Amino acid sequence: ETGSLLQSKCEIGSFSAQIASVGCTSATPGHYVDTPASTSQVACSAGTYNPSTGSSSAADCIPSEAGHYIPMAGADAQIPCAAGSYQSSLGQASCILADPGHYVPEVRSETQVACLLGTFQAYSGASSCTPADSGHYVDSNGSATQTECPPTTYNPATGSDDRDDCIDVDPGHYSDEWGTAEQLECAPGTYQPNSGQMSCLDSDSGYFVASSGATSQSACPAGTYNPSEASGSAADCTPADLGHYVGNQASPTQTPCSPGTYQDSPGQLSCI
Repeated sequence: ETGSLLQSKCEIGSFSAQIASVGCTSATPGHYVDTPASTSQVACSAGTYNPSTGSSSAADCIPSEAGHYIPMAGADAQIPCAAGSYQSSLGQASCILADPGHYVPEVRSETQVACLLGTFQAYSGASSCTPADSGHYVDSNGSATQTECPPTTYNPATGSDDRDDCIDVDPGHYSDEWGTAEQLECAPGTYQPNSGQMSCLDSDSGYFVASSGATSQSACPAGTYNPSEASGSAADCTPADLGHYVGNQASPTQTPCSPGTYQDSPGQLSCI
């Protein structure tokens, strides 16, 4: 009976954990006591907090603000959402990770932000967006992916935001893959007179291409011939043999001297 009397002395906002105690303990931060003569305090629920002592009502538990969360019961403070996450509602136990295509750059954020043109974010929970790689572009806001420039084009820049940033390759060059950052030179033995092409042309027989990035082929001079395609050197133009001649440039073959004529020197344009 004595213990009961001592216990009954505790008013709301305080409690005594032991019946024989001669004193009462104020409710600690994160808790409250809303009935007299209590032997325990009540924890504020997750999503709420209470920084005060001696609280006597569940109403003293304050819902967390937007941009904050409280994951556990009995909290005396709210926790700011980290960068990469946000919370738009009150009284929440967790924050929301930014969606792909979005980011949250600061703590205590209430909303996520869409990635701008020229940037993307493939993952959730990001605090920033990534500029489009060279050879790519991003032409919409809130994008989780970048788009590859198509073959016949290239793009050396990062952060591009339009398909027009993919440049047609120059004559003498080609691009045969998606997402190309640099145009490729036609190799010796090949050429390309046009822009925006996926491949180069082999030099014809009777011709050669001695340099990279050529826009035209060179004819073998008269007196020489070349039966091969894709020749990469003037040395591939072979002087006409004895008893033969080559009267015109760009010839794939030599011509034998007619009966009654001859030629005792190589590389000649006619017979004697």
